[in-house]
Amino acid sequence: MGCKASIGLFGIVCLLLASCTHQTQTHASQCDPDGAPETCRPFRTGFIKIDPELDAIKPLGSIDESGWSLAGSYLLGSPRKEWVAAYDLKNKKYAWWFPAKADLTAPVGVFGSWAILPLRDGRLVKVESQSGKVLWDVRLSRFLATRISLAGSSLLAYTVDQKLFSLDFQTGQTQWVFDAGTPSSLTMRSAAAPVASGNEVFLGNSDGQLFSISLASGKENWKIEVGKDDSRYRDIVGEIAVGNRQVYVTRLDGQVFAYGTVQKPSDALWQESYPTITASAYRDGTLYLASVNGDVSALQASNGRVLWKVGLGQAVKSITLGEKSIFLGGSEGRITALNNTDGRILWYDDLKGVLTQQPVVIDDQIYYSTGLKVIYSYKLF
Repeated sequence: MGCKASIGLFGIVCLLLASCTHQTQTHASQCDPDGAPETCRPFRTGFIKIDPELDAIKPLGSIDESGWSLAGSYLLGSPRKEWVAAYDLKNKKYAWWFPAKADLTAPVGVFGSWAILPLRDGRLVKVESQSGKVLWDVRLSRFLATRISLAGSSLLAYTVDQKLFSLDFQTGQTQWVFDAGTPSSLTMRSAAAPVASGNEVFLGNSDGQLFSISLASGKENWKIEVGKDDSRYRDIVGEIAVGNRQVYVTRLDGQVFAYGTVQKPSDALWQESYPTITASAYRDGTLYLASVNGDVSALQASNGRVLWKVGLGQAVKSITLGEKSIFLGGSEGRITALNNTDGRILWYDDLKGVLTQQPVVIDDQIYYSTGLKVIYSYKLF
């Protein structure tokens, strides 16, 4: 199969044409991750080797948790240690480089024409996404391991020492700091990021506590113990989700809870138990859970009833929800696409590298990157 100079947005190298048959898409048994590779061809459309030398060496355990973020036609990330750059997908070259002097620890936050760089030395740097021009540079108590979010004009950043900073997006000036307590154990990479809903922010910590915080003042509205037990692994992980006047919380030890948000919750509306949870996501009344044993479950969020469950054979570290499909990034480099209505496996691909936490979705394609600085693209359907 030959190469083409340009194939869609990422067609800068060989197009790897492969597709599942209609029969494969409608029968999960014919798309078995543990079966022969030819039983399920993924819709892979191309790849970019950001660092060909690193990919050639293939160092064991190479990890890049920050991955890449999209800003217009630019991919923002770290091609080299202690550098951040913008890769122009249209011109197939770098548009700018920024000497960060520290590594990224979470994905670059992109908000309109601006980007926020979270660095290991505790700095947040705001730059123009198209030029790399620095607007401000501030230092927090520690670095971030979760995504940055923007609520109105407030930038929300949750550090690994469990301090939530609200910064003025325009100036970088600290508006308030909320202390969620000293971590009682090592902070999990899968710790849940804060979520703003209306005039409050929901935040979890490593002791299994859920906070409601005023977005305007940073004052605590209420705090509850998510579950009343002495489990060692109570960390709030995955995604804190809000919907239908309820908030959904998942703990590392596999406990899943739903609480009402109209007033301070006294008890959970419902509670279920699963194996250790590695990721979760919510959309349109459905809560999706991934467990360390490779199980992926879809729950009716209103009552916790299981809609479907499928076993993938390896732990899942990321869940990305599409209109018709669910995309799962595995801990050992496997990508799996499921039908979101019944959990049937549509296709899978093994990238043989440690995946970053979250992929990037551009138009009708999804892009996964590995610690070897290789980005793979797949057709959404």
